[in-house]
Amino acid sequence: MMMTATLAAALLAGCAGGGSAVSEKSAQEWYDEGAKLAAKKKYDEALEAFRQASGGYRGAALDADIQIALADTYFLKEEYPAAVESYGEFLRLHPHNTRADYAQYRIGLCWQKQMRGADRSQDAARKAAAAYEALLRGYPRSPLLEAGREGLTAARRRLAEHELSVADFYRRTGADRAAAGRYEVVLREYADVGFTDRALFDLANCYRRLGEEEKALQLFELLRRDFPQSRFTKEIGSARG
Repeated sequence: MMMTATLAAALLAGCAGGGSAVSEKSAQEWYDEGAKLAAKKKYDEALEAFRQASGGYRGAALDADIQIALADTYFLKEEYPAAVESYGEFLRLHPHNTRADYAQYRIGLCWQKQMRGADRSQDAARKAAAAYEALLRGYPRSPLLEAGREGLTAARRRLAEHELSVADFYRRTGADRAAAGRYEVVLREYADVGFTDRALFDLANCYRRLGEEEKALQLFELLRRDFPQSRFTKEIGSARG
């Protein structure tokens, strides 16, 4: 005997009702589970839990917690590009949250951790510097300002080291005019990060080799006046001999 359409519909409805009895986790429950997994350093599982949390119904406060947890977990996994994206998403969605300065700082730290050697491309160092500058400019009362200043100095030192590396290459290949331009960049843009005495010394020597003795002498005198204890100052006599 064929099952009637009414009976089939009733059975289907019963099956559907039985399935719905199995309750799914709420966004809060997924978030709590992700936090426990992250504390155990089970970062892949934690990320999946936070993703599940972000797909459920949640208020602004929980959404902020989820977004920052996602970003922090990527950071702990050393997946810095994904962390930068997640911290940026947090700032876009929650610009006035009390952790906005933290997210901005972490963006700088992510880029800082991706900085390359002085002889390589410095895109990450430039982005780190920009992120730290945004922290200092945008959150003047943040408790993270000192850490941000230290990060900015580290990024700017790497940028200065890069300029010196390029200048040194030009100098070794006899391109003293090009080398001088790079040393001048260090003096003009990075005078606060600790390489001024070296840049003055090398720039003076470039001018000396270019036959511009007056400029060289002025730079040597400036080096002697401002950095009397520098090892480069002690080398002036031999450099001019």
